[in-house]
Amino acid sequence: MDIKNLNGDVIHTTVEETLAGVDFYKASFPQANFEGADLVGSRFYSANLAGANFHNAKAKSVDFQIANLTGANLSGADLSYTNMLDTNLSDADLTDANLKWAVWKGTKYSKETKFPKGFKPQDHEMVLLTETLA
Repeated sequence: MDIKNLNGDVIHTTVEETLAGVDFYKASFPQANFEGADLVGSRFYSANLAGANFHNAKAKSVDFQIANLTGANLSGADLSYTNMLDTNLSDADLTDANLKWAVWKGTKYSKETKFPKGFKPQDHEMVLLTETLA
């Protein structure tokens, strides 16, 4: 199965027929397009997924621990039961995502990060990144 970037170029090929349950430990897939993909149970531990598109992805029970999801589109994705410990969600879009039972402790977000209506990051031990002046 091919993994493509947002321009449609193949950036990685797997021998698996599905991406569900695949281990992408420390993978580098910036701008990857996982729109609508079945990623259930996959592992993206410490992966670079900056700017990736996960719109409407089936990402239940995915391990995103320590992943870089800066600027990622996670809108409409099923992120229930995901591990988001210490993940970077700066400028990410989680609008209409299912966040039920996800683990968020230490996850970083910015003022520009978009969450589903009613979701309060401060209630989940998430960390707001602030700009520092040099």
